[in-house]
Amino acid sequence: MGLTLDLTPPDEEEGLWPEHEPAWRAWCAVCGQWRTEALSTMTTARVIWIGLDYSAARAALDLAGMEMTPALWAEVRAIEQGAVKELNKDAG
Repeated sequence: MGLTLDLTPPDEEEGLWPEHEPAWRAWCAVCGQWRTEALSTMTTARVIWIGLDYSAARAALDLAGMEMTPALWAEVRAIEQGAVKELNKDAG
């Protein structure tokens, strides 16, 4: 995805705090596994982002050799929720 991991110290306002690095790495492993819905009318077309396909996400994590814990999964889900909100913000 061309993303850069920024481990800026916690006293800075921007960047990734070290304690969130495992969740970010897990997110990077699964961030291509989306469920979407295409909606179209005679004049417009758009994609609605539903959320991660959890079966595909599990396979991606397994293939990446990442061990998922309930706490880590909760962090990944929080990232997912923010991503869904951002991706759908112009969907009406």
